[in-house]
Amino acid sequence: MKPYTYLVKHKPTNKVYYGMRAANKVEPEQDLWQHYFTSSPKVQQLIEETGRESFDVEIRKVFETKEQAVVWETRVLRRCRVLEDDRWINQNVAGYIMPTEESRRKISDFHKGKAKSAEHKEKIRLGNLGKKKPPRTEEYRALMSKLKSGPNNPMYGKGCTEERARKIGEANKGKIPVNKGVPMSEEQKAKIRATKLANPTKMSAESIAKRVAKVRGQTRQKLHCPHCHRDIAAGWYPRWHGDRCKNR
Repeated sequence: MKPYTYLVKHKPTNKVYYGMRAANKVEPEQDLWQHYFTSSPKVQQLIEETGRESFDVEIRKVFETKEQAVVWETRVLRRCRVLEDDRWINQNVAGYIMPTEESRRKISDFHKGKAKSAEHKEKIRLGNLGKKKPPRTEEYRALMSKLKSGPNNPMYGKGCTEERARKIGEANKGKIPVNKGVPMSEEQKAKIRATKLANPTKMSAESIAKRVAKVRGQTRQKLHCPHCHRDIAAGWYPRWHGDRCKNR
């Protein structure tokens, strides 16, 4: 018999499910909700809880081949964004399964505390090689900022330990920054200024005391510039003096 797509609606909750059936041995009208009640476990659960009569069912389209039905079902599910809308009961599109909160927790618990092997890391690297990430929209950036701000940030209130700072420094030593020599656009500068004005940095008394205690008693190393004949702090010397001195 001909494969078909269908739509079922759970009247008490207004939740809907869109599916495809190709293994029917009778006509679609004699198959759906008489012999076949979808392949969704969630629909089956709702049937057990509220009964078959709590659903509205509709055959949407009949096809000549299974391949046509599969393509059409995938197109409809993607167009309706069923994995992003709680109204839909569907949990997968073309084999991609939307994980539940419970499954996410189980996966997280399984991998928690387990370090990735060098072989695993290399496989991930090779798998991502050559892939270009899509440009991030302003809407995406705003959403990520909201999700990762304040207490939602995993580093909130923790600060950076000396050991972590040392590891970051060693990992980045000798690397050339990707933006070296690339001038900022006026638009980028304006965004940075606006962000700083909207989020003024306020150091706590504890942070100020720690910074003061760290530098107290230290003597800044100075280097002598042979062109302007001044003693300059070592941190500033390479940028403005020596071969770059304006008096050279």
